[in-house]
Amino acid sequence: MNAKLLFFSYSLLAGLQATAQQQNVALHKPVAVTSQTAAGPAANIVDGKISRHARWEAANGKAPHMIEIDLQKYYNINELRVHTGIADAEKQPDETTQAAGFWSMKNFKMQYWDDANWSDFPKSEVHENRLTTVVFRYNPTVTTYKIRLVCDDGEPVNIMEIEAFGAAAPNMPEPPAATSSLQVQEVSTAPRQANITVGNKVSGATMQYVGYNQGYYMPGSNVSAWVEYSQVNSFRVWASLNAFVPEASVQVDKTLSSVAEFDKRRAELRANPEHNRFIQWKQLLPLYDLPDSSSTNAMVFNYALTELKRLNIDVILQMGSTDFQDNWENKWKQWQRYYALAYHAARKGNVAMFAMQNEPNHRNSGPMQLDQWIMGMQVVSDAIHAAVEDVNKKYGTRLVPKFVGPVTAGQNTDWWAGVARAIRTDYHGRQINKDLLEVFSTHSYNSPAVGYASRINNIRSIIQENHPAGNPLPIAYTEIGRWMNAYLIDKEETMDSPSLFTEWAGIYTNNMKNGGYGMWAFKFANTASGPYPRGIKSGHHFIWQGRRIVEDAYRNLALNKPVRSSGGNAAAVTDGNKSNRSAWVSDSATAEKWLEIDLGAPQTLGSAVIYTGSDGGVYTAPDRIRNFKLQYAAADGWKDIAGAVEQNNKYAQVYSTFKQPVTSSKVRFISADKGSLTVREIKLFAAGDGPSAQPNYSVSGIQRTGEVVRLFAKGFRGSRPLYETTASVDDSGLDACTAYDEKTGNYYIWLVQRGPFEYRLRLDVSALGIAAAVPVIAETVNAEKYGEASLLGPLAANKKIDVVLPPQTVMLLTIPKQARAARPLKATAAGIGMGAGPSQQLQVQLDAATPANNRVTYLRFNLAGQNIPQASRILLRVNGRNSDGGRPFRLHVYGIPNARWSAASLNWQNAPLLDGKEALIKEVGRKAFVAGELAFSGTDASHWLDVTELVKKHAASDLTFVLVRETRQLGDDEDKGRRAIITPGSAELLIWGR
Repeated sequence: MNAKLLFFSYSLLAGLQATAQQQNVALHKPVAVTSQTAAGPAANIVDGKISRHARWEAANGKAPHMIEIDLQKYYNINELRVHTGIADAEKQPDETTQAAGFWSMKNFKMQYWDDANWSDFPKSEVHENRLTTVVFRYNPTVTTYKIRLVCDDGEPVNIMEIEAFGAAAPNMPEPPAATSSLQVQEVSTAPRQANITVGNKVSGATMQYVGYNQGYYMPGSNVSAWVEYSQVNSFRVWASLNAFVPEASVQVDKTLSSVAEFDKRRAELRANPEHNRFIQWKQLLPLYDLPDSSSTNAMVFNYALTELKRLNIDVILQMGSTDFQDNWENKWKQWQRYYALAYHAARKGNVAMFAMQNEPNHRNSGPMQLDQWIMGMQVVSDAIHAAVEDVNKKYGTRLVPKFVGPVTAGQNTDWWAGVARAIRTDYHGRQINKDLLEVFSTHSYNSPAVGYASRINNIRSIIQENHPAGNPLPIAYTEIGRWMNAYLIDKEETMDSPSLFTEWAGIYTNNMKNGGYGMWAFKFANTASGPYPRGIKSGHHFIWQGRRIVEDAYRNLALNKPVRSSGGNAAAVTDGNKSNRSAWVSDSATAEKWLEIDLGAPQTLGSAVIYTGSDGGVYTAPDRIRNFKLQYAAADGWKDIAGAVEQNNKYAQVYSTFKQPVTSSKVRFISADKGSLTVREIKLFAAGDGPSAQPNYSVSGIQRTGEVVRLFAKGFRGSRPLYETTASVDDSGLDACTAYDEKTGNYYIWLVQRGPFEYRLRLDVSALGIAAAVPVIAETVNAEKYGEASLLGPLAANKKIDVVLPPQTVMLLTIPKQARAARPLKATAAGIGMGAGPSQQLQVQLDAATPANNRVTYLRFNLAGQNIPQASRILLRVNGRNSDGGRPFRLHVYGIPNARWSAASLNWQNAPLLDGKEALIKEVGRKAFVAGELAFSGTDASHWLDVTELVKKHAASDLTFVLVRETRQLGDDEDKGRRAIITPGSAELLIWGR
């Protein structure tokens, strides 16, 4: 046996002996927690049973969750094991399809008591955990008598067991008697009060960029209008190198073997960027005017660049290629490709920010090795800087190139440190005195607001510790979300849920307070992809994925037809009611569940929509049926309908277009999924009766998270000064920030409260020098409001403002530094119905099944002589209620400049930009512009929109506002039979001068 093998054998034996000798010193020791349920007490954490049936459960979602274990004597700890979630062997059938880590704690760290403070165990902080058992090992050992787990997940969590392995520490005294500061938290819904004071000291700056990751960007759509409405100042646009600069369009030379020859060709190309022997521009330029569907972000590249430039929105161009090899042939090929794409983007769209490969450390997006990425950084950084500099030289622009990276996935300190160390080494291997990377970027998901209390600061420390000059870098999240889609798709939460959008608002707060450079939300819209063929749940806007489906406009051939089943109340699936109250629930014991619909006579069918699981929404239904199919009765038995077979279905409602029409008098739904299954409704449509073949990529509505992004961008984009803002209470669920925008002369105050109670705030802004009696405008997102405004009144002489924040509310206050008294401007109003003339009744209604019931309201304002350019703020006000007193009736408001119409003769056919067949505004983004959303309760009340920017940018002498309830998504019939009623004579603009 050789020496190396002998050493290995002895080492292995020693390791096995050590493992055999160590013991779980946490077993049956005292535990303190911040919350617990009756079924999941704290003692289960240390009972020795690693099982879901003996686990601790937090009683609420208030982070941080904390656990302290008193070991009762000093031990040398060499290993900790945290067992969280549900073990695979104990999962129920409907719990086996979720993404890895769905049931586990996502973000936590382990600490030990060092006799004076709680200190972190080394390398024992976990983010975006996907494991059921997380193991930490320590060499040298850590000596302590108390350990603690701190978890900042923003929802109830569970732990099956915490094990601590080690041996008694020799010669140590007995520790003090057990004490713990942890107490079980009681959640109260009683109102609370707090004072917020804004000082005149600048404490920092807002984010430079508040942006989105791109969704669809196709000509003819209304996407630009909703991007403009979003108020963001940056978009991350996705462009694959293979799609936009294929290898055949650049020089590939296997004989190139030296850096000297690389430099020679680089210089030759740069001498004449648009006419050289290397880049085949004749092949490339036509690609940029063609639809590109190679990614999940279909677009026409030139159209997207042109529109974003027109809107003055800065682009990060996310380019993509993992093809980096350590030879000069490859480096020259890749340098040309990145140069070509950067040059065209800079020339066409004034693009100056570029990223190299999305999530290079991710097993699916990459993977790339760190050394490989650094080698690519050296080449690509030079290529994009050269491209932008050459565009500046040729076209006289003043773009400042910025290389953004490494755009890593998750918590990757080794990558961050490695990139920082290599940031001043160029492709020659020389040390230079400038950074190759101007903006440090990473991605993050699955953490609540409290999870970002110090994360950017922690990243900054890693960069500075490893940077050759010790410099910090601007730190950005080029991709960020409360949840990654793989988790969100299986949660009851939607992007409209207060529990989600208030955490999202707090993520902005904490990252801004940490000095974050920017956040690009993932993502703008619910675009489709391979894993999510009907759209991602984490889109901030609803968008039609190529087809506009308005199912209520089609005739349901299955309506009220008789149904047989394998067991259960089958009649519910054809009764036209898709609520939970009218659903078929199968017999759980039956292996194969089926429903058979008798159409009574042969029908030629072309499509169907099936609603399974609970009725939470388009995407939400953790209890949805995963695998099912439709069959039709043929002469020789039941046959599968091509195009109506679902495997690993992710949606609560599934619209299927059959690959070929089928003719039959009977249709069967069948599934072999285990357990009891729920089907709420099955609709069948005739061949030819369905969506138009005309492609449609228009935005159809915005979710509340999108309204939160809009409000934050409105107040806190563009590196504005942040003013010191303090609260009289210590509450991690309450946010308050203040910024000033010199361009508009407005102060903005950001207020977020995530608690289940009402917050009664008194704000003191007396230190800011704001004139008395200026308007205080609040825009609110909560369970009842969707970003609409309210007028809190003129600022009092004592410069104090009383604000009530209902439970789980996001609010932006806009306060002009000075403003003249408001002057009201009344509207000319007309209400119209489809096929009817003008009416004194101002109503809004949507009924796709019976279009004659549709109602739209038009309001026109004559702006002549109103001196709009000098206006400080402009609010639109209407008074009204909904017709039944139920949930808020939510509608869209559009502004149309210089529309010509007469209240006496307006009708559905001649109304400006109104679709002739349905309640829908056309040419949005070209002739009509998004003003916002209003939500009418059952109580008669005033409703407001801050339309200052829209009126100033788009209005001339005349402006019309249209109030319309449009179809927002597949199966959108929640307001059927309901309407909004506008009080006659109530519509007006309030205009404050400077």
